[in-house]
Amino acid sequence: MLSVVATPLGNLEDMAPRSLRALREAAAVFCEDTRRTRTLMSRFNIATPVLRYDEHDERDNQRALARLQAGERLALVSDGGLPCISDPGRRLVALARRNAIPVTVLPGPCAAAAAVAGSGLPGDSFVFLGFLPRSDGKKKKILKETAALGRTMVIYESPFRVVGLLELAEETLGPRSQACVVRELSKIHEEWLCATVAEVRAALAGRPQLLGEFVVVLHPKEEPRHA
Repeated sequence: MLSVVATPLGNLEDMAPRSLRALREAAAVFCEDTRRTRTLMSRFNIATPVLRYDEHDERDNQRALARLQAGERLALVSDGGLPCISDPGRRLVALARRNAIPVTVLPGPCAAAAAVAGSGLPGDSFVFLGFLPRSDGKKKKILKETAALGRTMVIYESPFRVVGLLELAEETLGPRSQACVVRELSKIHEEWLCATVAEVRAALAGRPQLLGEFVVVLHPKEEPRHA
């Protein structure tokens, strides 16, 4: 069996008991970065072997498949959040499914869902876009097409490109479209900026340096005007 295990975004207290049990009971834990995963394992005194997994390396996929076919229980984690959601893991899950190997997913931290929940923007239906292409032209095309659906959109972005993304959103969606940017979600320096796209963009552009991981939540409708 392959267990897809969500791990904390930053705060290790978010680790669920069922997820800890899955890590303890696994024959091995496949991960992105062994250093980060060993920190997690050490925190909870789990001695299960930790192995680096590169889903783009077919040898890694085949090694994992061979162990699963031999009847081993394996756990799959990412550096933080839920594997396969803009994180590695999809190819191994697909390979297991094609070979009739049971796959179970242990729900837990997910930056996209947490950001929508805390944004105050419509969350009954939203579009998760993950990391957008580097090209401004492609970004604008995706923003425009998604805005036409009238739904909230969620984007992961780096501190080096988040202001540029908001500039494109301001141009494509309009300056009064709604935005909520969360930085360092669940970590010590967690910060939420929720206002119009223009206001959030101006607030971040005015800072001498931006650090941390960003989740950008946008909605194409204008922010309601208060009476």
